[in-house]
Amino acid sequence: MKRKILSLIAGTLILFVWNAISWMVLPFHSNTLNSIPDNVINTELLKEHLIKDGVYHYPGFPKEDTPQALSEMEKRIETGPRITLMVFKRGKTELFSMLSFLGSVAHNFVTVLLLYFLIQISRVQTTKSILLMTLFVALIIGFASDLAQMNWYLFPLDYTILNMVDHLIPFLLVGILFSKYSFKAKTV
Repeated sequence: MKRKILSLIAGTLILFVWNAISWMVLPFHSNTLNSIPDNVINTELLKEHLIKDGVYHYPGFPKEDTPQALSEMEKRIETGPRITLMVFKRGKTELFSMLSFLGSVAHNFVTVLLLYFLIQISRVQTTKSILLMTLFVALIIGFASDLAQMNWYLFPLDYTILNMVDHLIPFLLVGILFSKYSFKAKTV
């Protein structure tokens, strides 16, 4: 039981620390995220017209479900600009709030816990099988989430690949932890 608890804590720290390094130390994410210049957006108009917090896109889907309304939206998309996802949040927010950090630790813990149980129920627990399983799970996440978002929301390829790498590296490290410590896997 002690080994399991230590594995879950260490795995959670691996995911958390990797994401912190990836986003706050390495330059890759800042190179793929672009800021909209301040003079381009009228924040007062946004506050006036966006009445609730949420995810927005531009141009939005037409209010009326008619061929003419759809045609007009398609013309607006063709001429641009197109904003596929923009989060709008009213009022004050914190960039690095303690609640966000705790939320990150919590979802990293649940991720590691699920991965641990997946490996635990597998029949073969060799170093190779554990590493392959953790890498396959990371790839499944990337295909189901990152590549799907690139397809539907037009995320750039470099941004998408970087996010997939952000799954692969820490999952590989957790796989090494699990194979060398948690399950004491045999090398085959």
